[in-house]
Amino acid sequence: MSVEDQVEKEFSEQVDKIGKVNLMVVGGTGVGKSSLVNKVFGEDLAETGSGEPVTRGCHLYEKDHIPVAIFDTEGYEIIDGEIDNSNFSRNVLSEIDRRKIRDLKDQIHVFWYCISASNHRVTSYDIENIKSLQSRGLKVGIVITQCDTEEVNDKEEGVTSLEFRRVLKENSIHDPVFETSTEINDGLQLDALIEWSSEILPDDGLREAFIGAQKNNIGLKVEKAKAAILAASGVAASAGGINPVPLSDSAVIVPVQTALAVRLAKIYGFNATSNAALALLKSQLVSLAGRQLAASLTKLVPVVGQIINASVAGAITAGFGFALNEIYKNAYIQVLETGEAPDWAKLFDNIDISGFIKEFYEEKRRA
Repeated sequence: MSVEDQVEKEFSEQVDKIGKVNLMVVGGTGVGKSSLVNKVFGEDLAETGSGEPVTRGCHLYEKDHIPVAIFDTEGYEIIDGEIDNSNFSRNVLSEIDRRKIRDLKDQIHVFWYCISASNHRVTSYDIENIKSLQSRGLKVGIVITQCDTEEVNDKEEGVTSLEFRRVLKENSIHDPVFETSTEINDGLQLDALIEWSSEILPDDGLREAFIGAQKNNIGLKVEKAKAAILAASGVAASAGGINPVPLSDSAVIVPVQTALAVRLAKIYGFNATSNAALALLKSQLVSLAGRQLAASLTKLVPVVGQIINASVAGAITAGFGFALNEIYKNAYIQVLETGEAPDWAKLFDNIDISGFIKEFYEEKRRA
């Protein structure tokens, strides 16, 4: 099997492994749940009235190109001026319990409980609902929404948010609390909410899917990408150390590099683009693994020698990964700034793969 064929096979297998994060957003009517979700994921993912009903008071919103499924649930309703919490206790909790005993892909992975600062109070039903979630061993992020509307004290702290935190603490609720806004540019603690949500997910695949899906916090993407590259470099080094091969037989580490390429694409959200865009990305990776990577390795012979051992395998994979990270990062910035699909051919042509590999190899040799 040629290097190109091997890349194509591994790429398809890795893409097939990508799953979705199930995010349940809980809160009373009008607290700004949909606005929060749309702010985080960069488009109208949660459109009022267009979700698929799951159970009474629970709608599912998802799109093919976004690896997150949103369960929008009513914490309570206002009926004839009175709060009615019966739907949450009867239907929503039973849906959570039903999913909890199913496969990981069907469980709810993250919970955001939303309370609006503009309502100026934490209700007894909010306390009851949060404790119901806690009693099931679930990790809940409490999100104070619409904080741009609240008064601040002389320390620039939100007065209503401080009171909400006091009430929650008084009721022995110690889940993390995040103050957010969808109306002002800094989003307050939106980045912290995203980071916390990714950290509590039960596996790396889901963490990377979630990071890739959100449209904020490019720093979190870069940090996660670096960790993925160093991990792949370690795997490749182990393979090279066990069975060193001639430099010309670089295909031995292609599976590691291809898995890394897809993993990085997922972190930056490019795994879930349209089929046409994904095909263009794959064609560039095939070309990179074949023509460009082979040329890069030829340039490296005076530096690393003729044999792929542990150090060389790790350096090649790390250099490949950091070059790809630069490509994906530039593509991501381009999408954010222009809203247009990346020019993958141009982005790949502008990167000197051998330079990245040589730099990483020299750095490792000096360490």
